[in-house]
Amino acid sequence: MKWLTIAVLLSIAVGFPNNIAKINRLKSEAHKAYVAGDYQSALEKYGILIDSFQVDQQEVLMNYANAAFLATHTANSPIEGLEGPENTGPAPGSDQSDTYRKIAQETYTRLAQTASPSLQSQAFNQLGVMAFNSAPPPKPGKDVLQQAQGLFKSALITDQSNEQARFNYELVTKMLEQAQQQQEEQQQDQEQDQQEDQQQDQEQEQQQQQQDQQQQEQQQSGDDQNEQQEGQQEDAEEQEGEPKDSEQQQSEQPQGEEQPEEQELNASPEKMEELKISEEKARMILEAMKNSEVQYIQQNQKKATKRPDSSKPDW
Repeated sequence: MKWLTIAVLLSIAVGFPNNIAKINRLKSEAHKAYVAGDYQSALEKYGILIDSFQVDQQEVLMNYANAAFLATHTANSPIEGLEGPENTGPAPGSDQSDTYRKIAQETYTRLAQTASPSLQSQAFNQLGVMAFNSAPPPKPGKDVLQQAQGLFKSALITDQSNEQARFNYELVTKMLEQAQQQQEEQQQDQEQDQQEDQQQDQEQEQQQQQQDQQQQEQQQSGDDQNEQQEGQQEDAEEQEGEPKDSEQQQSEQPQGEEQPEEQELNASPEKMEELKISEEKARMILEAMKNSEVQYIQQNQKKATKRPDSSKPDW
C-alpha cells in the first residue's frame, strides 16, 4: 500500500512540470491569436486553460471574455462610438455569435464580482457595452440606455480612472437626454395634433349647425310663402263671393225695412195708447201690410220664373 501511494505521488510530480509547460504554451498561443485578431482560435486555447487546467487567473479570464465579445463583431461594424477592445477579426456565424455572447456575458459577470477593482471596472464597462448593443437597430430605447448607464456608473464607482467607462457614461447620458427631449417633443406634437383635431371637429360641427339653421330658415320661408299664397287665394275667393252676398242683402232689404213698422204695430196696448191709435185701426194697418208683403213676394217669384227675352237688352 505504501509503495502504491509513493508511485502515484511520483507520477504527479513528474507530470506537474509537463502541465506547467503546456499551460505556458497555451497562454502564449492564445495571446498571439488574441493580438492577431484570431479570436476564435484564442477562445479555444483560453477555453482549454480554464476548463481543462482549471486556470482562474484574472488576466486569462478577461482575455477570454474579451475574445468572446470581439468574436461577435467585425472590424467593419464599430460599436456605436462606445470605447472598449477593438475587433479586427472575421465575422462568425449566427450560432457561434450566440455562443460567444453567452461566454462573454458569464465571464464579465464573474469578473465584476471577484476581480480586482481595475478589472471589475473593465468588466462593468463591457457589460454596459453589451447591454447597449442588445437593443435592436437603429437606436436603443430608453430602457436599454438606462441599463447601460447604470453599468457604466458602476464601472466609474469601482475605478474612477477608467476613462473608457467615463466616456461611455457621458455618451449614454447625452443620448438619454436627447431621447427625453425627443419624447417631450413628440408628446407636444401629439397634443398639438389633438388640439387641431378638436378645433377641426368644432369647426365642422359649427358648419353643420349653420347648414341646419339655413335649411330650417329656408323651410320656414317656404311655409310662410305657402301661407301667404293661401291667404291671397282665400281673399280672392272672398272677393268673388261678395256680389252674391250683396244681392242677398238687397233682396232681403225690403223685408228688413218693414220689420221696424211691424215691431211698432206689435207693440203693447200701453204703447198704442201713447200713439193714440185704436186697436181696430192697428189691426187694419197690420193686415194691409201683410197683404202688400204677400203681393211683393208673389211678384218676385213671377219675375224669377219668367225667362228673359234674348232679343231685348237686359236693361
